[in-house]
Amino acid sequence: MSETHASSAQGEPAAPTERPLEAGRREGWTAGRLTALVAGSLIALLALCLLGVGATGLWADLAKRDGGFATTDVHHFSTSGVALATERTNLGTAGLGWLYSPGVLGKIRIRVTPSSSGLPLFVGIGPSDDVDRYLSGVKHTVISDFRTEKVQTFEGGRLRSAPASQSFWVASSTGSGTRHVVWQPRDGSWTVVVAAADGRTGIDVGADLGAKVPALLWIALGALVAGAILLTGGGVLIASALRSRAPPAPHKED
Repeated sequence: MSETHASSAQGEPAAPTERPLEAGRREGWTAGRLTALVAGSLIALLALCLLGVGATGLWADLAKRDGGFATTDVHHFSTSGVALATERTNLGTAGLGWLYSPGVLGKIRIRVTPSSSGLPLFVGIGPSDDVDRYLSGVKHTVISDFRTEKVQTFEGGRLRSAPASQSFWVASSTGSGTRHVVWQPRDGSWTVVVAAADGRTGIDVGADLGAKVPALLWIALGALVAGAILLTGGGVLIASALRSRAPPAPHKED
């Protein structure tokens, strides 16, 4: 009987060896997958920025035109001093300054409306160094951020001479009611000044900025196309990093 059992045991095929438990697990986060995920996320973030720039540019070109100028909303500023002045605007400088170079930016328009229609206004654009000397020692308010209407007031006295009497302005307008100043930008550092024409204190105005940017539509379309391409590439990298591949299931023998 024992021989029969031994013979039967020897005749049976050996049971298949089971794979280790780890072989059935999904693939882990390798260095290559982590790199692809990070790179894809950064590319997608850059793509979203480009899409935002392109959409904003397209909206400005199609919806915010006023007399041919892409125009901002009206912002309100006031001062108890003798003048409102912008911070220095540097045109044609290195880095992102090319966006504001005369080769890209066409004519600009500054439109200022006093809250009191009877107050004659002066609006002028001048070299920043000359404006700084003119406003030195007088009470005025500097607009540090036009969009958020952030300002800073500097204490001092009154103007020594009427603003229109100065010879350094490259563009200016004086009179009652809404003032329009249109200027072809040039390289350099420039400051915009709003003051009462007679130099009196206390100014309250609404202002908007407009610009003719001949290439605005093409810049917007280029940013949208580049953003779409980069977003697709970033999405492919992210998808490949998140895709886990499980090894094939072990073959079962009958």
